[in-house]
Amino acid sequence: MLYCERCNRLTESERCPGCESSIHLRAPQADDPVLLCTVRYILATMIEPLLEEEKIPHSKVVLGSSALLGGGSLLENYSFYTPYDAYMGAVEMLTGIFAEDDEVRLALREAAGLKET
Repeated sequence: MLYCERCNRLTESERCPGCESSIHLRAPQADDPVLLCTVRYILATMIEPLLEEEKIPHSKVVLGSSALLGGGSLLENYSFYTPYDAYMGAVEMLTGIFAEDDEVRLALREAAGLKET
């Protein structure tokens, strides 16, 4: 498993799934922030309390500018990051809870650079 310092993603390949570069890849360290998933507002409001309840350290980044344009947070996407040492626990928890939710399952796979099967 390699970590891209530019995109904060993990990969098993020789290239980052985000930037498609290999020069930013290295072995991950315990405190590296890793992209967990990017989801719509409604899913973010479900995921964040679950991470907090399980005491999984995380950060949430707002993507887009609809709030500045008067669109409000409902139109925003949110990226969640966890430290590398908490990443697998977060993936397992969300995969279990959202096993029937195609959107969350796809978001987790896309963040890891995996294709939908």
